[in-house]
Amino acid sequence: MDGSLTMLQRAQTVFSRFVGPAALTAAGMIGAGAVATRLLAGAWFGFELLWVALYIIPAVIFTLDSASRVAVVNTGRGMLGMIRDDIGVSLAWLVFLSAFAVNIVVNMSQMAAMAEGAYGAVGMLPPTSVSLPFVLLTVVLTAATVSLAVLGGYKRVEKIMTFLLVAKLVCFIIVAAKGLFDWYTWPQLVRGLVPSVPADVPVVGGTRVREGFTQMMAIAGQALPPTVFLTYGYLAANAGYTTADIKKAFRKTVQNLGFIWGLFSVVVIVAGTTALHNVYTGSGPSYLGVSHFSQIESIPVAGQVLGPAFPGFLGFLAPRFFSLGLMGAGFTTLISVSLTMTYLSMDIARKDWRFTRTNRPFMVVFALWIAIPALLTPFWSLPALLKAIIAMTGNLLLAPLAIAIIFFFVNRPRMGEFKAGLGRNAVLAVTLLFALGLGLTGVVRFFR
Repeated sequence: MDGSLTMLQRAQTVFSRFVGPAALTAAGMIGAGAVATRLLAGAWFGFELLWVALYIIPAVIFTLDSASRVAVVNTGRGMLGMIRDDIGVSLAWLVFLSAFAVNIVVNMSQMAAMAEGAYGAVGMLPPTSVSLPFVLLTVVLTAATVSLAVLGGYKRVEKIMTFLLVAKLVCFIIVAAKGLFDWYTWPQLVRGLVPSVPADVPVVGGTRVREGFTQMMAIAGQALPPTVFLTYGYLAANAGYTTADIKKAFRKTVQNLGFIWGLFSVVVIVAGTTALHNVYTGSGPSYLGVSHFSQIESIPVAGQVLGPAFPGFLGFLAPRFFSLGLMGAGFTTLISVSLTMTYLSMDIARKDWRFTRTNRPFMVVFALWIAIPALLTPFWSLPALLKAIIAMTGNLLLAPLAIAIIFFFVNRPRMGEFKAGLGRNAVLAVTLLFALGLGLTGVVRFFR
């Protein structure tokens, strides 16, 4: 009995090392958008976009840590309030309204993934138009998400998100293991670390194409979420961090966003490449009418990615297992985005933005941010994975502004010993230029 308690206590100790704003953020970022952008990148283009998913990691770590530093040093002030008071009211409203528009779409895409995942879990394709069963399912999932996320307070949300983060990572490691054990995977993987934009892939049997540049923007947009950057400081403040916790907070950011999220990025692309791109070649298997990797876009079909992880006689469970996992991924991001937008909504209205059980207005706004986009989901007819990619591309257009704002505040004299140094500024500058370059190129390509 004592031995069992000791093991349990050790597990709790290890788990507690992960819990915190970084784990909550990582869990939110390993959502349906992350799964969609990386899985479809692997399915459509093989390893050619692996470099984007990996090289963006240091940028994410230092941008988030800089936002955390700004919040801790400016105790009691939210980022949007600082923008309003120290830069200008117009910029604060521009940031809020832009984030509002983008994250309505993001949350709709997450609920779409959860609903499609529910269909996939029972081996069915989701309906292509509005139907009563789909609407009722959306209502049930929305009610469950609101009750789990809102009623327990910040610490409960933090623990739920951290547990789901670890669980999702373990699932995808199992999926990618078979591909990584094959020696011919590694030369392809190494070639994927060389920056390049893959050629567009025509969809077999149709007139559409899978654009390499658009997929690159989607990966970068998911990895550089402007709302997360601007609200990371709220999470740090809500967690009670002080200047004495800055180094510990940085270690947790590296641990959760560097190692865990970075490993996730690799294994999902590996899984998509080895189990979908290399298998659905037009002359191999067919599933739900899909025989070529270019045709993959629905959750039940993408769920075949788990096939290699299951013994042959249990292969039918693969898409169901994947669908359940994607439901969890959509759940974490839906909560994360709703939480961050609630911080911004309360701050722009000059209200108390701390997430506590006694802050009823916060809990009401939090619930509405989950419920309203979620309940609109059945009336936007696109596959959930494509919705997620659209949402992530929209994120990238706002990212340069968010990074520039953080760059401004972390270099102010009042930061004292925590003011950004040469190395941090270099990373932030490269991140800003990368996001700006991708965003401008994307706009130019769109109007062409």
